[in-house]
Amino acid sequence: MLNLLWLIFLILVLGSIFYYLYSIYSAQKFFLFKDNIKWDFYPPISILKPLYGLEVNIVENLTSFIQQNYPSYQIIFCVREKDDPVINIVNNLIDNFPNYDLKLVVNNRLIGYNYKVSNLANGLEFCDYDLILIADSDIQVKPDYLATIIKPFQDEKVGIVTCLYQSLGNSLVSIIESIGICCDFIPSVLTARQLEGVKFAFGSTILIRKKVLERLGNFETIANSLADDFLLGNLTTTLGYEVILSNYIVTHNIEEETFNNYFLRQIRWFRCIKIQRFKGYLGMIFTQGLINSIIFMVMSKFSLLSLLLLLITFSLRLILGYLVGVKYLKNETCTQYLGLVFFVDIIRFFIWLIGLFGNKIQWKDNHFILDKNGQISESLKSKSNK
Repeated sequence: MLNLLWLIFLILVLGSIFYYLYSIYSAQKFFLFKDNIKWDFYPPISILKPLYGLEVNIVENLTSFIQQNYPSYQIIFCVREKDDPVINIVNNLIDNFPNYDLKLVVNNRLIGYNYKVSNLANGLEFCDYDLILIADSDIQVKPDYLATIIKPFQDEKVGIVTCLYQSLGNSLVSIIESIGICCDFIPSVLTARQLEGVKFAFGSTILIRKKVLERLGNFETIANSLADDFLLGNLTTTLGYEVILSNYIVTHNIEEETFNNYFLRQIRWFRCIKIQRFKGYLGMIFTQGLINSIIFMVMSKFSLLSLLLLLITFSLRLILGYLVGVKYLKNETCTQYLGLVFFVDIIRFFIWLIGLFGNKIQWKDNHFILDKNGQISESLKSKSNK
C-alpha cells in the first residue's frame, strides 16, 4: 500500500512539474503574441452594467467605462432595488456627463435565483446595438479598452470576446486574493486555452453579438445558473462560434473584507468549477506542486530524489509566478509579495479539498444549493431568514 501511495505522489509531483513548464510556455505564447488586425473597425456597442450597492471605487470604475476613446456606445446601468444607494452615484454620473448616452434602469423583476442575470435581463431591452458588452461593476479599464477588445469581431466566426483580470490589494486578505488570481488562476486559464481553446467567458468582460445571445435564449437560459459567465462562453461555442480571450487585462478592485468572506466566495467558485468541469477540477491537483512535493518528500523519508524534485517544483512555481504576476502583468502586489505565493497555494489547496465535497454555497446574504447541472435553488436556511 505504501509503495502504491509513493508511486501515486511521484506521478503527482512529475505531473506538477510538467504543468508548471507548460504553463510557462502557455503564458509566453499569450503575452508575447502580437496581432495584425486592423484598427479601423468601430461598430457601436451597448454596455450593460449590473449594479448592487456601493462597491469600492465604484465611481472610478463606472467613470472609466464612460470615458472611452470610441466613437459610438451607450451604457445601461441596471439596478434592482429603488432604494439602492448606487442610484445616486449613477444619477450624478449622468448629470456630469450629459453628452454621453447613459441610462439608468431600476427594475426588481426576477427571472431566476441569479439576481445579477435578472438585472442584466431587465436592461437588455434598452440595448440599441448589435454588440452587447457585459462587465461587472468592480472592473476598471483604460480609455483604449473598447477599441482593443472589439478587434476580433471583424471575423464573423467570433461570437464572444472576454478578458482576464488582475487584482490589487493592500490588506492581507486582498493580497492573498491578488496573488491567487495572478499566479494561479491566470496561469491555469492560459494553460487551458493552449490545450483546448477558449470555451468559457469571465464576468470581467463579455462582449457578445446580440444575435448569438438571442439564439441562446437570452438571459433566461442562465437565470438559475451560478456560472452564468462560464455558460455564456461555453454555450456560444456549441453554436459554432469562437470565443476569443483578448490580451487586454482589466483591473479588478478588491474590497476590504474578512478572511471568512474570502473563504466562502472561493468555495463558491471552486464548487462551481467542480459542477461544470468535474474532470478539470480533479486535474487541479497537478497545480498543487508544493503540497505534492512535500508529501512525496515525507513519504520518501527525505531521499535525495524527493529533495531534488522539491527544489525543481519550488523553483518552477516561483518562476511561473514571477513571469505572469511581475514580468507580464507588472502587478504591484505580486512584485512586493511574490514570496507569499507558497502560502497562498496552501490556502487554495484546502479550499480545493473542501470544494470537492458538498453542494451548498453562500452568495452575499443568500444560501443556495447547487444541483448536478450547476443550477441553483434556494436553501431552507435562506427561506427561513425571509
